Amino acid sequence: MTVVTPLRYGLNEADGTIGPNLLACDPPGGARVVEAFGDVVTADHIAVLVPGNGHHLGNYFTSTEAHSPRSRGQLLLRTMQATAPESRSAVVVWLGYHSPPEWYNAITNGPAYAGARDLANLTHYLPRAAHLTLVGHSYGSTVAGLSLASARAEDCVALGSPGMGVVHRSELGSRTRLWAAYGETDRIRLVPQVRVGRLGLGRGPLHPELGATRFGTGDIPGHCGYYADGSESLLNIARIALGRYDEVTPAGLTTTPRTPRPARSIAAMEAAA
Repeated sequence: MTVVTPLRYGLNEADGTIGPNLLACDPPGGARVVEAFGDVVTADHIAVLVPGNGHHLGNYFTSTEAHSPRSRGQLLLRTMQATAPESRSAVVVWLGYHSPPEWYNAITNGPAYAGARDLANLTHYLPRAAHLTLVGHSYGSTVAGLSLASARAEDCVALGSPGMGVVHRSELGSRTRLWAAYGETDRIRLVPQVRVGRLGLGRGPLHPELGATRFGTGDIPGHCGYYADGSESLLNIARIALGRYDEVTPAGLTTTPRTPRPARSIAAMEAAA
């Protein structure tokens, strides 16, 4: 059994050829890397992107595809800055876990459990004055969901989630707004959403027990199009990360939704009944 040491976060100037700031990084041959875009120290709003399977330190800096984690992080930051130029925004790409290499390896929640604590630790490392949003794509939403019990985050966005890693809303804490998006052609919805021990990824964010607010994505392609440049999906992610909730467009509607309130825990709902 491989022992995974906890990540130690701290701003480190990266080589100018590869990026601005590294918050954590495994030695060569490792899998984990956490990179910041924008000034996280002074930011008013910070979005933390949690990628899904198939990403690791070995391909993190070399991939130039539009759906690579670095490309998505840079694009989201530009979108946040264009949406709210008066605000100070930053994006952290958190590849701080050993993500499953292929989709068929992602039936076990072991890697998600192993990474959730380090993700939660990051949220307490980042400035407390900043509005913090976790954005998990695919298996990354499972990691984000499992981190919420001890993380500090105002919002959590699940994109094409196969499951949040949990069965009950109380396992997600009670202070974080939960959002979700599923593209019309994303087949991830066909994945059985169950959890039995270390198998299965739990309930999806739109399950009545979890009660996420679903937002619109527009005409995005497949499972990897949630960050498509200029898409309704990307704009809504940016709006949530900026706290501009009244501008978020709901799925299938054109009207402006009301600002969602944080979902309460099951215990709190029962006490109020």
